[in-house]
Amino acid sequence: MNKKIIISIAVILIVVVAGFVWWRGTSTPAPKYTGPVEKITLAAYPDYAYPVYIAKEKGFFAEQGLDVTIKSFEAGRLAMDALLKNEADIATAADFVFVSDSFIYDDIRALGTVTTSETTHEVIARKDRGIDNIADLEGKKIGVTKKTSGEYFLGTFLINNNLSMKDIQTVDLKPSEIIEALSKGEIDAAITWESHVSSIKKRLGANVVSFPAQSGQELPFLLISKEGFITKNPKTLERFLRAMVKTEEFIKTQNEETITFIQRQFKYDDEYMKNVFTKFNSEISLTQTLLLTMENQARWRISNKLTDKTEVPNYFDYIYMDALETVKPEAVTIIR
Repeated sequence: MNKKIIISIAVILIVVVAGFVWWRGTSTPAPKYTGPVEKITLAAYPDYAYPVYIAKEKGFFAEQGLDVTIKSFEAGRLAMDALLKNEADIATAADFVFVSDSFIYDDIRALGTVTTSETTHEVIARKDRGIDNIADLEGKKIGVTKKTSGEYFLGTFLINNNLSMKDIQTVDLKPSEIIEALSKGEIDAAITWESHVSSIKKRLGANVVSFPAQSGQELPFLLISKEGFITKNPKTLERFLRAMVKTEEFIKTQNEETITFIQRQFKYDDEYMKNVFTKFNSEISLTQTLLLTMENQARWRISNKLTDKTEVPNYFDYIYMDALETVKPEAVTIIR
C-alpha cells in the first residue's frame, strides 16, 4: 500500500477516535421533557448561589419540568438549616457548612458545586479600637458565624499570622447581626463574606481596616440534598442538574445579560458588580480536590475540639455522583 495512503488512513483514524473520545466526555444533550411538572423547594444564599436564580429566571428549570421555589437566606448556614429541618429539598452552602454537619447527619449528600471563589472572605476591624495591622487583633472581640466557612477561614487566618483562636474572643453572630454589632462598636472586628463585607465597609467608611482571610483557599459553594430525597427522585435530580449545567453555559456566553439580571435582582450597585461579582466563578463539578478539602476541614474541627468525634468521615460516602455523571461526566473527577 502506498505510504501516503497509509498516513492518510492513520490520520483519519486518529481524528475519528479523538472525536469519539470528545463526544463521550461532553455533556449529554438535554432531552425534551414531557412528563408531569414536579415541585422542588430550594434554600439558597443569593450572593454565592446566584446561578439558581438565573436558572429560574431563564426558564431552564421549567424546561426540565421543574417548578422550583427558591427561599433566600442571609447565609448558607441558614439555608442548610432549612434542609435539615425538611423545609427544603435542596440547599446551597459552603463546603465547611457541609463538613460541620457531616459529624451529626450521615444522610446529607453533595450533588456538585454551584460556584467557587477565592477572595470573598475578609477580616474587618474598627480602626478606633487600635487595630491597624493583624497583630492588633490579639485580645479583641471578633464576630463570627459559627459552623460556617467564616469560622474555618478565621482559624486558618490566625494560624497563618502567628495567632490562634485562644488569642481572641469570638462572638457567634448571624451576618446581619455582625453588620449591626460592628457598626455600633459592640465588637472590635469580624470575619464575614460578600456581600456583607461591602455593606460593612460602606457603613464604617474611613474607620475600617480589612485583611483578606482566605489565603488563596478556594471556597466551593455546594448544592446539597438528603439521601431520602435522592433515593426517591434520582431522575428529578438529573433534570435539576441539566438545568444548572445549561445555566453555567449561559453565564459563560451571556455575560452582559447575566450581570444585568443579577444587579437588578439583588439591587447591587455598579461598584459591587465591578469589584466583587467578578470574584465568583460559576462551575458545576465534583472534584477530588473537594474531597481532600473536606478531609482537611474535618481534621481542623477535630483538632479545635469543635466536635466530640475523633475520626474524619469518609466523604466519598457523602457525595452523590450519579446525577452529575449522567449529565456532565467530565465534571466528575473523583477517583473511585
